[in-house]
Amino acid sequence: MIEAMPETKRKTILRVLVAASIVSCVAFLPTSRSAAFAQEGSPQSQEKYLLIGTGDSLTHGTLDATNNIVNSAHSYLQLVALALAKSGSSIAFSQPFFDFNENRLMPFSLPTNLAVDGADAFSVLGIEYGPRVGKSENAFNLDYIAENVTPASLSDPYDKVIYPINVLARKPMTQIGAASWLIRAAGPLAGMDNAIVMFWVGNNDSSSSALGLFGENPLFLPIPVDLVGPELDPLLTLLLNVGDGLGALSFEPYAATFVQRNLTKLDDFEAQIELLLSVLDLSAQRSPIQTDILVATLPYYSAVGYLFDSEDIEFYLQKLDPSYTVPPTFARVSEPSVPIADPFRGDRISLLTFGMMYTLMSTGHTAAEVNQALELDGVQRDGLVLSEAEGASIRQRIDGFNQVLATAAASRPNAHLVDIGGVLNDNLAGDLITEVNGKRLTRKWARGGAFSLDGVHPGYTGHALIANFMLEQISELLNLPSAPYALSPVHANDPYVDQDGDGWVPGPGYPATGLTEVLFLFTDPNDADPNVETELPENVWQFISDRLLEEVLGDSQMAATAKTLGVETP
Repeated sequence: MIEAMPETKRKTILRVLVAASIVSCVAFLPTSRSAAFAQEGSPQSQEKYLLIGTGDSLTHGTLDATNNIVNSAHSYLQLVALALAKSGSSIAFSQPFFDFNENRLMPFSLPTNLAVDGADAFSVLGIEYGPRVGKSENAFNLDYIAENVTPASLSDPYDKVIYPINVLARKPMTQIGAASWLIRAAGPLAGMDNAIVMFWVGNNDSSSSALGLFGENPLFLPIPVDLVGPELDPLLTLLLNVGDGLGALSFEPYAATFVQRNLTKLDDFEAQIELLLSVLDLSAQRSPIQTDILVATLPYYSAVGYLFDSEDIEFYLQKLDPSYTVPPTFARVSEPSVPIADPFRGDRISLLTFGMMYTLMSTGHTAAEVNQALELDGVQRDGLVLSEAEGASIRQRIDGFNQVLATAAASRPNAHLVDIGGVLNDNLAGDLITEVNGKRLTRKWARGGAFSLDGVHPGYTGHALIANFMLEQISELLNLPSAPYALSPVHANDPYVDQDGDGWVPGPGYPATGLTEVLFLFTDPNDADPNVETELPENVWQFISDRLLEEVLGDSQMAATAKTLGVETP
């Protein structure tokens, strides 16, 4: 209907719609239960600031590999918006909140946080990076473009996040295209004076290499299928083995070829970052509002809590068998008595591999059997183990990415480098010690207090720590002072903090779906009593089978194979 109207009338209606949506953004900022300010801020400039988020799950607000309103409400960018508004700045910011089934809530509200879970430097512009999916050329992918025109038709994450910008702009929209539209069209229409663009792009240009999970052609699952196959549902085991034989699945994500394949080539990354920032630059030049781009550096994915070292594995498996030790082929990072191991040394396995090992031992398998996930016949299982050398190669590539980001930011007067990657890496390494309520934040899964249950995304305290750094940078670079978050009350109420020191955390109270349900098996039923351990259900292997089947059927090639075999969704 807007398309058929006279241009002047269409612009008037568009102006009203956009202005009403953006100006009311602050009203939709829910106060986080963990949002405790150190002190009240004083009113600052009355200029109006449009806060735009671009990037991936870290900026979207993913926790536990799950997107919903609870998680987004605790995300660093949400906290930044709240802190700036509380300190007196006029901030327009809106989240595309999801419900617990990851459907868009308030679909007609105009989002300004455009970050999408899983986005990399190419998908933010609608492009599939060919080498990462086993192809020689890049190609446009409609899954990375918002083109659906009604809330009922929102299917993929890009549609769910970006809608209704594509409707108002009257054309399909990529993430960066939507950010440009907010700068050029929506911001001026709503009377904004400034735009602040958070550009935290590039984490997923190394993540699949480090995590060994998901992907396409093949789909990666870091599980010892030969060990767990007899325990899983027989039809699922058949499907997994057939998929492996067809090359649609791989249970060896850390084979050297796959580690390198899943890393974006440095030259490709450099060209893409230049393109992305040039698009934003051009939009800023064509807009009457002042635009500042905060270019964030990237942390080391190969040092996150998701990746278990020798000390991690022994800590948990010795709960089940006090004599358990990792095999000698698995490179140690420290002596078992050292509570915080060097995150840049030693071999690693994925959280999913660890979960399979723990479940095997919990259901009667011996230490020798369980250790076959790490080695066979005295030889390390390279495909399931991320070696120390492979971890170093990933970090080296990320260092290259960060140099690209620094150079690109330095060459643009409206871009500012914010070295959050360096801060997080220093925390991961223990070079920068952050202690809250007598507990030190570390990279350790569950025990470290920094990550959510997926071991990749920060928990409430981690996001508050990031928010404080971003607020400090915004104050220094843009002269927008604000009060930092007091970490103590956040930490005290953080469901991802192990308060009783037994290695398990209670986790959040919302319902889980998919593989996240498997994560929620490993939670603490009583975080006030260190003698109460996590307890797996009697039907744990059928439960895991159902969740794995759901995950596998999300891959089109595997779904077709399952149909041929007569395997159906549970």
